[in-house]
Amino acid sequence: MKTKLSFKRFDAELNTDVCDPYNNAELTLTLKMGFRQINPAGGAADGTYHDYGDATKPARKIIKWTDASWKAWKTNFVQSAESFWHGKFWLINDAGAFSFAKGGETYYPNVWCRFKLIGNDAGAAGNHHTIDVVRLNASENWFGSHSTLYDSKDTNLAQKRTDSKGKPVMQRAHVHEVGHLLGLDHVDVGKAHCLPSGDTNAAACYGVADDDMKAVMGGGMQLRVENAYPWREALRNFAVADLLTAVFNPLSFFVSRPTLQMPIVSLTSVWPAKMQRHYPRTAAEVQAGKMITARPNRKV
Repeated sequence: MKTKLSFKRFDAELNTDVCDPYNNAELTLTLKMGFRQINPAGGAADGTYHDYGDATKPARKIIKWTDASWKAWKTNFVQSAESFWHGKFWLINDAGAFSFAKGGETYYPNVWCRFKLIGNDAGAAGNHHTIDVVRLNASENWFGSHSTLYDSKDTNLAQKRTDSKGKPVMQRAHVHEVGHLLGLDHVDVGKAHCLPSGDTNAAACYGVADDDMKAVMGGGMQLRVENAYPWREALRNFAVADLLTAVFNPLSFFVSRPTLQMPIVSLTSVWPAKMQRHYPRTAAEVQAGKMITARPNRKV
């Protein structure tokens, strides 16, 4: 069964049709971005644009987008950001949700986290976010971007920080920004030096410790299990719907006793994220708290 939900930040689809003893359910988050060109004034080939779009900030040299350069930039942005976030997490089914029967055995699938990024022009209907983009002159190495203003070099690998050993911390800024669009904060938000009530764009919020600096929601490119948060939150909504269906379905009288017992924990389930594939779980495995990553009698 394929079930869809729409959220403010993205759309989500849970696909349980793919489930069998070897394959998990799939949760796909689809993010639709609308890009809008920022060009030099008056149709000129060259011009300037201020950092952060703020007239009080320094002006940087920009050039006019061509059809070819615009298409190539959008394609690169979409493909590289999508591949970075797609298929990296598995959510462990500690809720006993979405059960299915196969060969006389009841299984509870884990959930593979998928990502789809659609790059539209700003005027297209259904965009979740609209982003202005400037095309920097080749002489410019830096531009002041923000959540709705990008530059053409954001897809390039660039040094963002320097760690405690003097080594550069590198990042492709657009994958970090897509993380924000999915709902992720900077890596150190919530710590004493980066309170949610303060300036969460302050340098300290990008990571003070080396490991935090290197996180994708810091200044680097490393994914962490906590980056599965958008998928986990979307899945909670699907799991609650599954719980309600199981409880109020008039046919539930004929459902097996273990199946009726399992959904109760959906209200307090965690759906812990892992960055390694885990097979669907049997009822005995769920009750025993076991997570299966491999076994001889299951095909990979």
